[in-house]
Amino acid sequence: MKSVANFYSIEENHEIKLCICKFVRHLYKKDKSIIIIDSNDKLNELDRLLWSFEQNSFLPHKIYNDGDMVDTPIILLSIQNLDKLKIFNKYTSIINNYDNALLMLENDIEIYEFVDSNESNKLISRKKFLEYKKNNFILHHNKYNEQTI
Repeated sequence: MKSVANFYSIEENHEIKLCICKFVRHLYKKDKSIIIIDSNDKLNELDRLLWSFEQNSFLPHKIYNDGDMVDTPIILLSIQNLDKLKIFNKYTSIINNYDNALLMLENDIEIYEFVDSNESNKLISRKKFLEYKKNNFILHHNKYNEQTI
């Protein structure tokens, strides 16, 4: 199996963080182990939102700090800890909310990229798409909605 990069375009009326939370819930219900990669400040926002975006939803997660036990199905990983990514080899689903493509992984994985309607963010996503393509990832692109996940 080859690594796959899935791109989801988000419409203007959707909030990217809320879409990520709903997508994490979807993956978690399928018994997937998930890593969410972003900057520290955005991870703190996502951490709070994962606890509260839905009233009766519990998604076991934590923000990884250097030396933590890898003991939860959902890890929030700061871009400052990307060098630790290889210790998460049992995690096969990665939501990349960082500006660079994830090319340093050895395992066959599924990467999920969310593209919002902001033009500068679209340029970043196009650059990542080309990087994945150049590195022989299988590529998929869909509009984000509840039916596409």
